[in-house]
Amino acid sequence: MNAGWTSKISRTGLLGLLLTIAGTLVAADDTFEPNYANHMLTPYQGSGIAPKLVAFRHHFPLKVVVLEDGVFFNERYFERVKEACLAWTNATKNVRQGGVTLTCIAAEDPTGADVVFKFGTTQESFGFEGFTSEFGTWALIRLSARDTTNQPVSEARLRRVAMHEFGHALGIWGHSPNPKDIMSLDDRTTEVSTADVNTLLIAYANEPATATTISAP
Repeated sequence: MNAGWTSKISRTGLLGLLLTIAGTLVAADDTFEPNYANHMLTPYQGSGIAPKLVAFRHHFPLKVVVLEDGVFFNERYFERVKEACLAWTNATKNVRQGGVTLTCIAAEDPTGADVVFKFGTTQESFGFEGFTSEFGTWALIRLSARDTTNQPVSEARLRRVAMHEFGHALGIWGHSPNPKDIMSLDDRTTEVSTADVNTLLIAYANEPATATTISAP
């Protein structure tokens, strides 16, 4: 784990330089506390895969596309996904230089998207309610529109899963051990926490990762 994730950054000038290189966010609180960067859990339950923080999204505002293809798309689900993404915008609105900004549209063509959402079955999301895959410059988030009894997923549940998966796409490649954070696996949390924001900011205080293809539920 990169030691820079857990260290306090006290010199605003140095922080600004690092974040200019990364091309993204600057924190209002340069200490980034509270955060869970030094005790994140694996992105896969029951595995030994190490978590990581990565500045995946190299520019803002992001273009988020919710695919209209397939039988599972509907306007209500689209609105919940949009709300989920904008929750990160709202949570980072006090971050200097703009925080997480985005546009979210429903479309059949995802060309030029930074993040793509696709509704489907649990099988299509590899047995999870949500599953995020990185493909270098863009991320694909698969959301299950059916529960374990093959009934439509509630809008509230879909919103929560979408918010969690969008956190992975932003760069939190692991899970928080605190049930109060949206990046925990505890489904009682429905909003982005201060610790979620600060942990994300630590990712963007480091150099962006090279393009790769990885996945996380």
